[in-house]
Amino acid sequence: MPPGHFDLFRQRFLSAVAAFAVLAAMAAMPVELRAQGMLASVTIICFALAAYFGGGYGYIRVFAVLLTVFTSTRYMFWRVQETVPFDTPVNAVFGLTLFGAEIYGYVILLLSVFLCTDVIDRKPAIAPLPADRLPSVDVFIPTYNEDEDLLEITIRAARAMDYPPSRLSVHVLDDGGTDQKCNDANPEKRAAALARRKALQALCAQTGATYRTRAQNTHAKAGNINAALPDTDGDLILILDADHVPSREFLRRTVGYFVDDPKLFLVQTPHFFLNPDPVERNLGTFERMPGENEMFYSVIQRGLDALNGSFFCGSAAVLRRKCLEEVGGVLGDSITEDAETALELHSRGYRSAYVPRPMVAGLAPETFAGFIDQRMRWAQGMTQIMLLKNPLLKRGLTLPQRLCYLNSCFYWFFPMARLVFVLAPLLYILLGVQLVNANAGEFIAYGVPHVVGALLLSATLFGRVRWLFASELYELVQSVHCTAAIFQVFRNPRTPQFVVTPKGERLEETYISKLALPFYWLTSLVLLGEVVGAVRLVQDPTQAGMMSILLVWNTFHLALLLGALGAVYERTQRRSNPRLRRAVPISFDLGGTNYLAATSDVSASGLRFNAPREALEELAVDQLLVLDGSRVGRRECARLSVLIESIWETPDGVSVGASFVKETNDQWRAALAFAYTRGEVWSEHQLSRSNSTAILNQIPFLFGQSVTNAVAHMKALLRGPKDAMEKRAAGFGRRCLLVLDRRLVGTGH
Repeated sequence: MPPGHFDLFRQRFLSAVAAFAVLAAMAAMPVELRAQGMLASVTIICFALAAYFGGGYGYIRVFAVLLTVFTSTRYMFWRVQETVPFDTPVNAVFGLTLFGAEIYGYVILLLSVFLCTDVIDRKPAIAPLPADRLPSVDVFIPTYNEDEDLLEITIRAARAMDYPPSRLSVHVLDDGGTDQKCNDANPEKRAAALARRKALQALCAQTGATYRTRAQNTHAKAGNINAALPDTDGDLILILDADHVPSREFLRRTVGYFVDDPKLFLVQTPHFFLNPDPVERNLGTFERMPGENEMFYSVIQRGLDALNGSFFCGSAAVLRRKCLEEVGGVLGDSITEDAETALELHSRGYRSAYVPRPMVAGLAPETFAGFIDQRMRWAQGMTQIMLLKNPLLKRGLTLPQRLCYLNSCFYWFFPMARLVFVLAPLLYILLGVQLVNANAGEFIAYGVPHVVGALLLSATLFGRVRWLFASELYELVQSVHCTAAIFQVFRNPRTPQFVVTPKGERLEETYISKLALPFYWLTSLVLLGEVVGAVRLVQDPTQAGMMSILLVWNTFHLALLLGALGAVYERTQRRSNPRLRRAVPISFDLGGTNYLAATSDVSASGLRFNAPREALEELAVDQLLVLDGSRVGRRECARLSVLIESIWETPDGVSVGASFVKETNDQWRAALAFAYTRGEVWSEHQLSRSNSTAILNQIPFLFGQSVTNAVAHMKALLRGPKDAMEKRAAGFGRRCLLVLDRRLVGTGH
C-alpha cells in the first residue's frame, strides 16, 4: 500500500472485522416468521430512505452498506440452516448447486463492500524536474495484425507527448513480421508477413519510431515485449496497445510518481474507449448508458489502489524497467500476463499506483465475436492465476492484497453462477425439482430484503458508472460462451492460448452473430417455462405463492435474454475511426470574412462543424479549408487543414463534414493535438453519460432498447428463410428461362 497508509488500513480492517462480527451475530438470531416479516418491512423502508437521502461518501452511505451486509448475511444464515433440501438426491444436488451460486454472490458482495466503500483519488504528481533529471522512457507498441493507419495514429501521438525528446523513444514491436512468419511454408502467408514488415519499417522511418521484430512468435504479447527489453535501456516503459492513442499530457502526469517513490513498479491509467462495444452499439445505449468498463476503472481500481492492489491492465501503463527485469520480464504462465506480472511484483514488496484520469483513448471490439473472444481470454487468464498462483497462498502478499487479487480472480467465475440462476427456476417449473425448502412467505420475508439490499448496494457503490441491471445483462451475454472456456481451464490450466482481439473492423452490413445459437435455446427454455408456469399456476392454486415468485424470477431472465438477442444482432459500422461528440469553438477565414463556428463531433480522421448560414455560398465540397482550433489551448491547432466532404443546411445554419489533411508532420501534429488534446475531454464524455438518465428511467430505457432490438433480430431471422426461398425460386426461374432459350435457339425461333 502507499507509504504511511499501514496504520490507516489496520484501523479500517479491524473496524470492518468488528462491524461484520456484530452484524453476523445479529443476523444469526432466530425469530418467528411474523417478526421476520416486520423486520423485512422496516429494512426495506430504511433502504428506500437511504436511497432517497443518500449519496457521496457520508454516514448514510455507510449505514446503507452495513444494512445490506446485515440483510444478506441473515438471508445466508436462513438458507444454510433451514432451506437446503436433502430429501432426495436430485433435490440435494441441484439445491446445493443453487446455494453454491448464492454463496459466490455473497462473497463478491462482501469483497465489493470491503474494496469499494471507501476509495481514494490520488493527488497529481506532475513531473517538474529539469529534463536532464527526468527518467528516460521507452514506449512499447506491440502489434500483431492491426491496420497500418491505426498504428500510425498511435505512433505519432506517442511521439508528440509532452516530454523531452532526448528522454523519449518509441518502439514498434511487430509480431506480424517475425522471422518465423517471413519464412512460413505457405507462400501467401510468407508474402503477407514480408509485406507487413516492409510497410511498418517504412512507417517507423517516416514517423521517427524504431521498428523491432523477433525470430519466433513465442509467448504472444508477453514474449514480444520481453524480446525488446535487452535492446532498449529506458528507465521506464510505457506500454500501449496498437489502438491506444495517448494524450499529450500522459507522461507528465504519470512519471512523477516514480520520481517520488523508488519502490513503485507500476502506474496504471484507465482504458477509455471512443467507440461503443458491440452490446452498446447493437442495443443503441452508447450515448446514454455508462460504458461497461467504467465501473472497474472509475471505482474498483481506485479501491484496489487504496490497498496497494491495483494491477497492470496490459496497456496505458508505465512500468519500472528494473522491476520487470528482476522477475524476468512480463510473465507468461497465464494468458492474462499483465495481472500475473503485477501479482509477482506485489509479492516482492513493490508498490503500484492508479491514476483515474483517462489519458489514453482506444477502441473496443467492434463485433460480438471479438468481444466474447476478449472476455473469454480474461476469464481463462484470471482462472489460471487462481489455480496456478493462488493469491490466498502467495508468499509476500499482505492480507489486503490477497483480498484484492481474490476479488479480481474470483469475479470471473460469474458465468457459471449466472447460468445457474437462469436455469434454477426452470428446474422447478418444468421438472418439479425442489431447490429451496421454504414457502412463499418465508422466501419473501428473508429473500426480498436481500435482493433489494443488493440492488441498493450496487446503486450506492457504482450508481454513477453502472445502471441497475446493466451488470446482469453483460454477465448473461458473456456467460454462455465463457462458462465452457472456464471449464477448459479447470480440466487443464495450461491449455488456453492467447488470442489477439481484433480492432478497427468495419461492419458493412447488418447480420446475426454466429454466436447467437445458444441464446435461442435459452430463450426457448425460458419461454417454455413462462407457459408451463402459467398453466401450473392455474391448475394448482396451492402452489401459487412459490410459483408466482419463480415466474417473476423467470420473467426477469426473459427480459435479459431479449437484451442478449438484441446484442447479437450486429449493426453496421463503416467508420474505422469513431467520432466523439465534442463542442469546440473554431473559426475560419473565407472570402475576406472571418466566420465563427463550433464542432459537433471529432475523430482522428476528421470532424463535423456547424457554421453560420452566411458561409453557405462560400463553402463547397472538395474545398481545402484552414480552421483555427487554437481555443483548445494548443498552438499547433491554429492551422487545421481540412478537406470538405459534405455540406447541408440545418435550421440553425450550415453543417459541414470534413476530413483532416495529414500530408506533412505539422498537419499530423495539428490534427492529433485537436482530436486527442487532454484527458478532460474524455472525462467530460464519461460524466455526461453517468448523469444522463435518472435512476427510475434507466430500467425502462434499457429493457425498452432490449425488446426493440430483439424484435429486429427475430424479424431478420424470419426474413432469412424467406430470402433463401426467393433466391432458390429466382435460380429455378433463371434455369427454366435458360432451357427455354436454348430450345428456341435450337428451333430457329
